[in-house]
Amino acid sequence: MSGEGPTGGGMFAGGRLRVLLFCWLGWVFDFYDLILFSFLKRDVAAALDLPLDSSIAWIEGWSLFATAVGGFVFGRVADRVGRRHAMVASIVVFSLGALSTGMAGGFWSLLLARVVTGLGVGGEWGIGHAVVADYWSGRQQDRVHGLLQAGSPVAMALAAAVACFVAPLDGVGWRAVFVGSAGLGALALLGRWSMPGPDRGVGDAARGERLPVRALLEPAQRRATLVLLIVLTLHMAGFWCVYAELPVQLMRLHHVSATDVGWFQIQVNAVHVVADVAFGWLAARLGRLRVFVAFCVLFAAGQALVLWWLDSVSADFGTFTVAIALMGLGAGTWSCFGALFARHYPAALRATAAAALYAIARAVQLPLKPAIGAAFDEYGSLAPALVVGIACALLSALVVTFLPRTREQPRLGAG
Repeated sequence: MSGEGPTGGGMFAGGRLRVLLFCWLGWVFDFYDLILFSFLKRDVAAALDLPLDSSIAWIEGWSLFATAVGGFVFGRVADRVGRRHAMVASIVVFSLGALSTGMAGGFWSLLLARVVTGLGVGGEWGIGHAVVADYWSGRQQDRVHGLLQAGSPVAMALAAAVACFVAPLDGVGWRAVFVGSAGLGALALLGRWSMPGPDRGVGDAARGERLPVRALLEPAQRRATLVLLIVLTLHMAGFWCVYAELPVQLMRLHHVSATDVGWFQIQVNAVHVVADVAFGWLAARLGRLRVFVAFCVLFAAGQALVLWWLDSVSADFGTFTVAIALMGLGAGTWSCFGALFARHYPAALRATAAAALYAIARAVQLPLKPAIGAAFDEYGSLAPALVVGIACALLSALVVTFLPRTREQPRLGAG
């Protein structure tokens, strides 16, 4: 991909629809594979005779840590070699990780499989949003970032459906589900034709400009890098403590049936899809940071209501889902990050910044996963995670206001 790609016309003209479709599918199946483990980890732990809140928690933590390594490696490949090459490679790697997960026989083989998965998953989000920034600008860019981010709740709903309705079927089980998801590596073949133009490194396209990783902390980018890293870390903590733990902990600690959890996850993530898309359109009209802060407050309010109704969830699951729906709306904040990276980093550094910072924020969750697992054991409730989630949402709303004001960075080929 280079400056020879399409830069004018309608929002999906000149091959842009194919670009968005490949990025969207890559992100959906990438995140699906990562979150699927959260839904099935109780079955995996039972089959391999591993403690859920210690061994499995550490495996999840190391998997998230591996995304930091993968994010850095694939982000650099995307900026120096080519976006398409990096995306195809990341899809192949996380597919191999899914296949290995389905074949795991104990702690070490499962740990290795999830680390490989994490390495592949690490680059996908940042590369996809960097591609959007390369092909769209202005208000269109906000909207397309929202469309791409909407792949996240679609992935969660798909994982919920597969884990709650397909895996329990006779003759299926968790192993078959993970082996089946490895087939998604066929998506890599789409990378050969999805993005118009030759697949060259951005440095080549941008008149030979090549920026080292240390440029993330040089004066022009330092403040944005630190603020975005803090906000992403807070968002990741809220997600992996609350969203990712909801399915298994509702079943384990609050005695909600797997069927109820499956339907509730599908409904909540349908709301989340609307929120992600709506965020892009609202940000284009009202301003990214203003809408981001409002959605953070909404997310915190939804978690507060969940906390309020938590003790009666098994008896009044319908009311509980209303509170969760507010969380789904507030989770639209994730649509903002792609546009913020596009705003604050030049094209030759964009994929590195997005993939690396996003993945580092995930890696910080390594000690948090076993810590929150210990809190679940001590309190016998999801409540500790919700308290963490509320605090993270409100702090995100505060910290994001410290981002520097900058002009929009040029697209590839725009100069």
